[in-house]
Amino acid sequence: MKNAYAILAGVFFLFCTAGIQAQGLYHKGTLQLKKGKEKEVYIEIDFGFPQRFQQGITYVEPKDWAKYQKTGKLKGKMKQKMEPKHFESFTLEDGRVFETIWYTDLTGRAIKMIPKRMTLQRIADGPIKVYKLYSRTTGKINHELADYVMGKREDLVNYIQNNFQLLIHKHSKHPKNVQQINLLNYIGDNARVKENYDKNHYGLRDQFSAEHKMGIYVGKEYEAAFLRLVNDYNGDTGAAR
Repeated sequence: MKNAYAILAGVFFLFCTAGIQAQGLYHKGTLQLKKGKEKEVYIEIDFGFPQRFQQGITYVEPKDWAKYQKTGKLKGKMKQKMEPKHFESFTLEDGRVFETIWYTDLTGRAIKMIPKRMTLQRIADGPIKVYKLYSRTTGKINHELADYVMGKREDLVNYIQNNFQLLIHKHSKHPKNVQQINLLNYIGDNARVKENYDKNHYGLRDQFSAEHKMGIYVGKEYEAAFLRLVNDYNGDTGAAR
């Protein structure tokens, strides 16, 4: 009898844990469909599996979300999937914007070397756009980072969120990895920003030291410095150009 109670308690615990986890993974947002149509949904953003929101999304309709809130059960049939070719972008209630773009990975590591439609978080907007590309994972092993094995989900999520690609888009057909560009081709037409960059006003040049080199990947310090430069460029009215 004690064993039966223990099993029931374990099942109840797993059920509650799954419900709490689902609650944290889904975010209210607006899905921008083709032809200007919009749709209010709850979208799954799981950094343990970034491909689940970068190469397609899983979402729940408001009516099904309301049922989930009452019952605590998020049934499989409530979850709907949509490929990037069917929508243009989505904006979460917390302000994050994810935009569908075409990207060719010249390294051949993250995705195939042909243009691929992906939905990436846009972190800078204006004449220069910047996107974040998180690594595809199996949930335990990141095949792009030397088969690095994570012992805990928290470790994996932390690693993914601190090691990512930054893509820049201005005049080319598709965005490019910031580690594979000549930056002056993007900011060279603004004398003031170029001078600030040369004087390390943004702190970006500090990120070029050997200890910060990560191949095609960058971290949050690099991201912050790069965005200081890009946001300054995007915010310039053009008087200094």
